[in-house]
Parts: sequence; structure tokens; C-alpha cells
Amino acid sequence: MSVSAADISMNGSSSGLAVDQKRLETLHRPYQDFRRRTEAGGAWRNLPLEVAHHFRRYYFFNPPKWRVWARTLGSGDRMAPSFASIGAVRSGTSFLSSYIFQHPHVVLPLSKEISFTETMRELMAHFPTLAAQRAAEQRNGGAITGYCTPVMPNPLWIFLAQSMFPDMRLICVLRDPVARAFSHWRWDQKRFISRKTQDPHWKGFPDFETLIEAEKATIRGGGMEPHAFSGARAGYLRHSIYAPFLRLLFEKFGRDRVFIVDAAEFFRDPQSTAKEIYAFLGLPEVEPLVIEEQNPGPPGKLDDGVRENLAAFFQPYNEDLYALLDRDFGWGAAR
Repeated sequence: MSVSAADISMNGSSSGLAVDQKRLETLHRPYQDFRRRTEAGGAWRNLPLEVAHHFRRYYFFNPPKWRVWARTLGSGDRMAPSFASIGAVRSGTSFLSSYIFQHPHVVLPLSKEISFTETMRELMAHFPTLAAQRAAEQRNGGAITGYCTPVMPNPLWIFLAQSMFPDMRLICVLRDPVARAFSHWRWDQKRFISRKTQDPHWKGFPDFETLIEAEKATIRGGGMEPHAFSGARAGYLRHSIYAPFLRLLFEKFGRDRVFIVDAAEFFRDPQSTAKEIYAFLGLPEVEPLVIEEQNPGPPGKLDDGVRENLAAFFQPYNEDLYALLDRDFGWGAAR
């Protein structure tokens, strides 16, 4: 039986499923909450926001610890994640998650990002109960769950994830290494560095160019680079060296279980990328709704000379990645 364009337009897809607008509101509220709590000044002004924060239905990272603990006391029968969407910090993982989690068959975890936990029970407490799964299956005809978190380039995550959920599918977003590293720096500058450097103890903290020169030297010399404030315990440049992480990921999970997302293509046409991911996860066709990025970094412009310097540094690492994936992303090409 053929389906007309009018039928697809009316239903949202040929499957008859459509994105629920209330789901988008649930997905976007944590980012609004985060911005309001960050920008609010004074303890009393923050208090209502802090109270509300403790009772959100969904978080994008770091839910209150008591919420996780309380869920460990409840039903131990919980859905295992069918997928994880991963990448390095400032690669577009949050934006991508808002498209993946739009799908009606995806039952939301407590938090988009799930950090390393002490126990399996704490980890599983983030996921929906089997009762929630059955309700979603009855309502929409199917139900899976997963999470989206920036874990690259930490190889330990691969070993732990493979031992716990060996059949999980992985979506990995890769962004131009230079743009990602600078965006990562700007993000940390806004959230951490600018406040710390107001104290005399931090007055010697280097600027971006000085810091990356030091990191380049230590990477080439086999030493320990200065760590970024956010993300894995690695430097700004190390977060953008993708091939070693992916090589181990393919070894542990299999190449066919990993879907690679070019961040540039995703930013240009997020709906098409989202539909490809739905198909990769075995989900029925749904037309995702166009949304605005919810977690953009602060504005800033990278000096052309620094950009060219970084592009030259990353070139051999990028070529290693291109050979591994048999795919050239064109990073570092003349603008």
C-alpha cells in the first residue's frame, strides 16, 4: 500500500508517528534552567531556581544525587540502554541529543549525560523502569532508551560500556578539531577560567595560544598535557585527536555498530542526520522538528595565524582518522 505525501504531512511520517511538542519542552527546559541558575545573582535570587531544579523530570547533566539515590531504592527492573550518543565536549552532542530524543520510541533517561558511577545500580537508576517501557510500547508501538554524553577521548568508557552493554549501538559525532578545541576553550573560559583568574593564585594562568603551545610540546614529547576544565581528563588538543579512541571503539563494539556523524553536515541539515540515526537504531520513520541549538558556546574569533598553526598540528592526526574511516572530512582546507 503506497502512502501519499499528504498522509506523511498529516501524520508526521509514513509510520503514523509524530513528535510530541511537549517532549521538546521537556528536552529544552534543563538548558533554560541551567542558564537561569548560572546568571542569577545572590543566594536568595537563586533559591527558587535551586528548589525547582531538584524536582525536574529530566536533566541534561548532573541530576541531584538524592534523586539518583532515591531511584536506586525503587524498582530494580529498568530498561538497559540500546544506544549511546558520544563525542568530545563542544562537538554538538547536546544539540544532537535533542534530535535523537525527539523520537516517540525513545523513553527519556533521568539525565542526558551519565557520568561514571560507583555501582551498576546507580548507573541503572538513570534509566526508565520496565513499567515505563511497557506504557511507552502500548502508547507508541515501541520503546528503547539510551543516553548522550561527551566521553571522548577517555578509553576507559569503552571498556566499561562494552562489558555492561555489549549490544549497544553507538552514535559518534566528530567536529573539526580546530573549531572544537577553540569552542572548548571559550566554554571553559566562560564557566570556570574567568572566575578563577580573579584570584591572585590563578594570575599566571596562560591564554589560549600559550596553553596550546605548551600542550603541543607535551603531546609531541610524550608528556602530560594541561587538562581542560570540562570533559575528559585531557587537554584541549587531546580532545580533538579522534582516531585512537575510535580504533578501540571499533575493536570492542564492531564497526557496524558505530554511526559516525560529521558535525558540519549535521549543523547544516540536522533533520536528515536525525532520520539517518533513527534508521541506524531501527526506529520507525519520523519527521523531526527543527529546533534551535540549546547549549551554544560563548562567541569568539580565533586568530587566523593560530588557526593555521593548529590545522598544521592536527593534519597528521586527521589523516590517520581519514584512513581509519575511509572518509575525508576536509578539515583544515582553505577557507
